[in-house]
Amino acid sequence: MNQIIPPKNQPDRQGNGELLLVVAVLCAATAQGVLIVSASDQAIYWDVSAWFKNLGQNASPMPGLSLYLLAGLLFILGLRQLGNGRSASATHSIEPRTPQPARFGFWLTSAGLALLIAVYTADPQRAAANGYALSLLWLLSIGLLIFSVLHQAGWQPPQARQLLGWIKTNRHELLLLLALLAAALLVRTIDLELHPYSMVNDEGEMGKGALCLLSGTCRNIFAIAWASQPLVSYLPHALSIGLLGHSAALPVRMVSVVTGMLAVVSTYLFARETFGKKTAFLAALLLATFPFHVHFSRVGVNNIIDSFTSPLLLWLLMRAIRKGSAGYFLAAGIVSGLCLYTYPGSRLAIALAAALLVAAILTRRGFLRAQFSNLMIFILAALITVAPLLGTYSTTSGEFNGRLNSVSIFNNGVLKAEMKQSGLTATQVLVEQFFKSSLPFISLSGPMNFFNTPRAYLSTIAAIFLMLGLALSFWKLLDLRYFILLAWFFGPICLGSALTAGPPSNQRMLGSSPAAVILAALAMLALLQGLSQNTGPRLRQMAALLLVAAISFNAYQDLSFYFGTYRSGHYFEDLSNEITYESHTIISELGSNGRFYLIGAPMTFTIFGNFDYFSPNVEKFDLDTITPDSIASLPKDKTALFLAIPSRKADLQKIAAWIPNGEWSAVKRRFRPEEELYFAYKVKAEQLQAFQP
Repeated sequence: MNQIIPPKNQPDRQGNGELLLVVAVLCAATAQGVLIVSASDQAIYWDVSAWFKNLGQNASPMPGLSLYLLAGLLFILGLRQLGNGRSASATHSIEPRTPQPARFGFWLTSAGLALLIAVYTADPQRAAANGYALSLLWLLSIGLLIFSVLHQAGWQPPQARQLLGWIKTNRHELLLLLALLAAALLVRTIDLELHPYSMVNDEGEMGKGALCLLSGTCRNIFAIAWASQPLVSYLPHALSIGLLGHSAALPVRMVSVVTGMLAVVSTYLFARETFGKKTAFLAALLLATFPFHVHFSRVGVNNIIDSFTSPLLLWLLMRAIRKGSAGYFLAAGIVSGLCLYTYPGSRLAIALAAALLVAAILTRRGFLRAQFSNLMIFILAALITVAPLLGTYSTTSGEFNGRLNSVSIFNNGVLKAEMKQSGLTATQVLVEQFFKSSLPFISLSGPMNFFNTPRAYLSTIAAIFLMLGLALSFWKLLDLRYFILLAWFFGPICLGSALTAGPPSNQRMLGSSPAAVILAALAMLALLQGLSQNTGPRLRQMAALLLVAAISFNAYQDLSFYFGTYRSGHYFEDLSNEITYESHTIISELGSNGRFYLIGAPMTFTIFGNFDYFSPNVEKFDLDTITPDSIASLPKDKTALFLAIPSRKADLQKIAAWIPNGEWSAVKRRFRPEEELYFAYKVKAEQLQAFQP
C-alpha cells in the first residue's frame, strides 16, 4: 500500500507557526502594557507632530502601537505557517441563489398609503389632528407589503411538528443561548434604580416624551421631539411606564435593559451566520459582561439601540445574500427604515447595509441580476417604512441633521479653533481626534459623556485579542465578512466621535461594541485552532480550558470593575443630576396646589428633563435675582417651594429671613453624606400674602 509521506519541512513549519503565535501574543501583551503605562492626558502626549520624536520619552502612543503592529504581523505569519488562517472559524458560504420572480398583490395599495401618510405628515397641523389614524395606516401599509411579498414567495408558517423538531435538534444550542441571555439580563438589572447613580436629565427627557404619548397630548408619533428624534422612539418607554408605573428611574431604564439584551442576541445571530457557532458564543459572552455595553444598557437613553440595530440588519442581509430569500430582504428593508426613527447613530447601520450590498454586487458575479427583484423589495420596504418621516422632514429639513450639525467639528467651529490653539494642521487634528476616540477601547480612560470610566472599555485580555482580531481582519480585507466587520467597528469611532467635539464621545461609539467583541472572539478562536490542531487530545483540551479560563477571568474583571471599582469610585455621579433626581419627592408633593421655584443658576434649571418627568403637574420657574421686590412680585395663591443648589444657599436664607416660619430642609448627597446636595424652603400661600418688602 502506498503511503503519503508529508513533506520533510511540514513539522518545522507547524512548530514555527505555533511559536510565532505564542510570540505574537506575548508581544501584544507587552504592547498593551506599554500603552497603559504611557497613557496620559497631558498635552505632550497628544502632540501629533512630535509623536515620532518622543518615541524614547514614553510621551506618545506610538511605542505601544508599534509593538501591536509587530504582534499583528507575527500573528498573521503564524497562521500562514500553520495553513489555517484563511479558513479559521468560517462555516458559512455566502452564495446568491436565483429567486423565483415575485409578483406583488397589494404593493400599490401599500405604496399609496405610504404616500398619503407622507402628504399628511408634511403638514404638522393635519398630522397632529389625525395622528392616531396615520399611525394605524402606517402599520397597515407595512402589513400589506409583508403579506404581499410572503404570499407571492409561497411562504408558509412552520407546522408545530416541524418547530418541535427544530427545537429538539438545536436544544443544546438554545439552552446555552438562553443561559447566556439570562446572565446578560441579570447583569443589566441588578440594583438598576441606583446604579449608575443618579438618573441623568436626558433620561428624564425620554420619560417626558413617553408621558406625552401616554397622556394623548402627543398624537403624531412622526413629529420631531427632543434631540431631533421622532416621537416613535419614545413608544418603548411609554409601554414600559404603562406597565411598570410612573416611578423613578426603573421604567425608563428597563427599555435600555431589554435593548441591551436584544443586542446580545443580534450579535450572536450575526456572528453565527458569518463565522460560526463558536465565534457567536464567545462574542455574545464577551458582550454580555462588557462594562461599556452593560453601562449603557442600564442608562435610560436610547444610544444603546445602535448596538442592536447594526448586528440585526447585517444578520438579515447576510442571510438574504446567502439564501436569496425575499423574506429576509423584506425584513432588512423594514429594519433599515426603522433605523431612521430612533437615535441618529442608527443611521450608520443603513450605511453599513448599503456598503454590504454594494460589495456583494461588485464581488459576486451575477448577484445583481439574480437578486434584482429582491433588492427592489429591500428598497421598497425601506421607503414605505420611512415614508411618514420623509413627509415630516420635507417641511422641517433642518431637523434631520440638526443633532449631527451641532456636534460635527466641521460645522461647530471646533476644528478651526483646535488648529488655531494647537498649531496643528487639519490632518493632524483629525489624527489626534481618531486616537482619542479609538484608544479608550484598549488603553485610555473615557472621561465624561455619560460614562466617565477610569479604565479602558475592554479589559487587558479582551484588548489584546481585539488588536489581534483587527490584524486578522485587515489580512482578510477582501473577504466580504471581514470588510464589513472592519467598517462596522471603525464607523462609529470615526463618525460618532473622531469627527465630533470632545472625544471620546462614549455615548456615540456604542455601535462599535458588537464588532469589537466579534473581532476579539475571532482572534481567540484562531489562536486556539492554531495551537491545538497538530497536538494530541489532551493538549487540545488543555488549550480549550485555557481559553475558558481567560474568558472567565475577563468576565470577572469586567463585572468586578463595573459593580465594584466604578461604582464605589462615584465616577458617574453629577451634582446637578442628583439634585433633579433626589428632589422629585419634595417637588411632586406640591401637585397642582403649589409652585416650584429653583435657585439653580448657573448649574441647574427647570428645563432639565427630570423635573418635568417626575413632577409633570407642578408649575416650575427659575428664580435668579433674589430681592424683596422680586419675591413680593410672585403669585400668592399657592404654596411656594424654593429650592437652592449648595452655592446659592445664602440666597435661600434671605428668603427664609424675609418670610419666617416656613419649612426648611437641608439634604445631603446620598453616597457622599459629607457634602450638601440642596436646600429647600416651603411657605404657604398665606405667608406669601403677608410678606411686604
